[in-house]
Amino acid sequence: MTDAAASARSVVAQQGGAIFLAEAGGRLCGSMDVGATATTVAELASPVLAERAVVVLPASRGRWEWWCHVLDGRPSHGKVRRLTPSVAPVLARAMFATQATVRQVPHAEVEAIPGSLRDVLVEQSEICVVPLVAENDTPGVLILARGETLTESDHSVVCEFALRAGAALGAAAEHGRQRAAIEGLETTLHPAELPTVPGARMAALYRPADGPLQVGGDFYDVHPRSDGTLLFLLGDVCGNGPEAAALTGSIRHALNALHLVEREPQRLLDLVNQTLLATGRSRFASLVVGSLTSRGADTMRLALGSGGHPSPLVLRRDGRVEEVIISGMLIGVTAAAKFGQELVELNRGDVCLLYTDGISEARGGPTGDEMYGERRLHDLLAGCVGTPLDTILAKINSSVREWLGGNDHDDIALLAIQPY
Repeated sequence: MTDAAASARSVVAQQGGAIFLAEAGGRLCGSMDVGATATTVAELASPVLAERAVVVLPASRGRWEWWCHVLDGRPSHGKVRRLTPSVAPVLARAMFATQATVRQVPHAEVEAIPGSLRDVLVEQSEICVVPLVAENDTPGVLILARGETLTESDHSVVCEFALRAGAALGAAAEHGRQRAAIEGLETTLHPAELPTVPGARMAALYRPADGPLQVGGDFYDVHPRSDGTLLFLLGDVCGNGPEAAALTGSIRHALNALHLVEREPQRLLDLVNQTLLATGRSRFASLVVGSLTSRGADTMRLALGSGGHPSPLVLRRDGRVEEVIISGMLIGVTAAAKFGQELVELNRGDVCLLYTDGISEARGGPTGDEMYGERRLHDLLAGCVGTPLDTILAKINSSVREWLGGNDHDDIALLAIQPY
């Protein structure tokens, strides 16, 4: 045993392991990454509990993943073929144990371990394994390779350490599962890349409210049709966060299917309204649905339907900003809701802008509580004649961010369409 190992174990012996366990608990409580937590567990265990400490966790494709810390050596990490109970009964069964009990591993089992992990362990005279038990699971095991036999007091310290390490690894694994679920949800719900549509330029901007999800209650979609027409939409679900994002997905998926059998925006709004009411959810949404039809070179017609959404804006090439006022009630409130529809002609240089109330209702300014408002948006848009669509949206976003002055903001979505 080296002087460093002897000194560390002397502290454990004198203090009954209390200082070591307190330090271990402090270092383990902050990590939410499985690999980082496993590395810390191995570093804490060596040299205090053993000259060499290895954390082994189940991995995919019939393998174990391991993290090793060696006294006076560099940490190592790798994967190894999973051993069956018939080959390594002590190690294999420890992976499924429900109690943190220290067991000695026969050298025959150690010799059966393939690769560099075996080389790390075989040099020591005693090999012990203890399950790292979490609340409802056993994330893995801790293998201790020592030059001398564990005493009875060592056993209690090792078991207590294993419980704390198992809890930390269990929490990190649960956090990883939650993060994977969130990322899967985000991938499903995040707006798709805008398609290329002959005769039309499009740009979009999407900025969810601050929170754990990178999606929220605002959304947009664009669906080209085989006959050259185009369905586009932009909406806002009441609230933000996971529940709003889930309803966002329901609306988008419904429209993705419904537009194949119905093309009139007004009728589509009615069908989506009935669909939402049938789910029994208490949340509601505002929505603009549009159908684009080319009318020859440099000209297009938009049929716009609204369900309680802020009015679309049209920037004409002479600098005028027109508000397209469309009657319509919110989506998901009542089966008796009525929805209006209006036609808009766009010529080369004109821009149609759809936006959510995260723009107009952004609160900030000199008082910190004044709404950005439609007038500022109109004035900014009027100065964007001849400006590329992406730049127009970037200017709006920048203006709103400046107005907010660091205040929290609601979800924000913008969609701009222009003939060319």
